[in-house]
Amino acid sequence: MNKRFITPDLTDGRIVYAADYLEQSGCERVEQLRNADFVLLGVNPKARFFEYSLPIFAGNVEKTGVFDYTKDEAFATQNAYFTAEGAVASAIAESKISLINSKVLIIGYGRIGKALHRCLSVFTNNITVCVRKPEAATLARCNGADVMTFEELKYKSDFEYIFNTVPHPVLSQTELKSFNKSVLLIELASFPGGIDRHFAEHYSLKLLVLRGVPSMYSPVSAGITVGKTVERMIKEVIV
Repeated sequence: MNKRFITPDLTDGRIVYAADYLEQSGCERVEQLRNADFVLLGVNPKARFFEYSLPIFAGNVEKTGVFDYTKDEAFATQNAYFTAEGAVASAIAESKISLINSKVLIIGYGRIGKALHRCLSVFTNNITVCVRKPEAATLARCNGADVMTFEELKYKSDFEYIFNTVPHPVLSQTELKSFNKSVLLIELASFPGGIDRHFAEHYSLKLLVLRGVPSMYSPVSAGITVGKTVERMIKEVIV
């Protein structure tokens, strides 16, 4: 694949390894924009890079002329497992309670919720999934989890780990005040997230806000996944 590209921003560590992958696949990395066929950026890049007239490959961007590799189904699925793996690693490192046989709540059962369920099942069978859709509830039960509704959150207070994947408010004062002080809250949803940070602090609950987890914990593997996804997309959008 004889295409030239430029990486003007390496803030996202994955892009270093994505670029290496593309070079090994036959692309050429150049230093000057005028010599490039496309621009490779990370997830949530700075707005100034959108001014380029070349095709731009970036993540989590809704803009004309930008091809969002995070919308690719294969990428999103793989990225969910990188996120789950990093979240579990952070949870183990930050809690004084063993994850083994702990009571765990996963809020949301999309890609990341499902990946978390699989990763956490190695440590404990005491997993509850909080969902709204009946089909998600059925799947969670079939996968071995207990299921609860969002309305029940304020009545369930004995969890030791809570992972949120829902990107809108789900844990506010009403729910947070009922939780054990030893609970570890892990926020994985995109901004503004689902856990009220103010009330978590007010009730002295430990909250980890984890975003961009793959770039922190597995930049090599995650970068190769970006590279492979962009490689596929290039064949569709660049002649």
